[in-house]
Amino acid sequence: MILVPALVLALLVLVSPAPADAQIYRWVDEQGVPHYAQGIDSVPERYRATAAPIVIRNAPVPARAPAATGAAGTEIKFTKGQAIVVDATINGRASAKLILDTGADRTVINPRVLEAAGVALTQGATGQIRGATGTASVQAAALDSLEVGGAKVSKLLVIAHDIEQAAVDGLLGRDFLDQFKVSIDSDSGVATLAPKNP
Repeated sequence: MILVPALVLALLVLVSPAPADAQIYRWVDEQGVPHYAQGIDSVPERYRATAAPIVIRNAPVPARAPAATGAAGTEIKFTKGQAIVVDATINGRASAKLILDTGADRTVINPRVLEAAGVALTQGATGQIRGATGTASVQAAALDSLEVGGAKVSKLLVIAHDIEQAAVDGLLGRDFLDQFKVSIDSDSGVATLAPKNP
């Protein structure tokens, strides 16, 4: 499944310091799924020859430190060769379907879903990105919590944007995933989010 170029938005580094012209690379895996990483060293070695640079311009916003909690582990079942889509809960009240994307630096959620969860867009937390299809303005949104099964991250700053992908509301990026031990068993069709400190 090929995701639209708007997935570049998942790379926004709105909460981390970065140069004005951060060098981002795009590559496509064996399943045809595009991934993005900051710096060529972050691209898996087998994809470096085909990785293409993309320039992202952004404006910094206040950082919020996420805090993770979770039980023994959360299992997510998926179909081999298809995107891994998770059922997430925003602020304990609104549901969202997000593509688990280990290549996305930031979590991206559709603004209408954020509104349904009672989340206000952060004033002054705007940025611009420039990708393959041009420049887009986006805003950040501060979540009280984001949950996937028993895995929960509190105080998470996400990007508010519609990735224009049918049947999903955004991307679950590494800002969430890095709080857990993530394992993906493609043969069994199971992804697991386990606590880093059981």
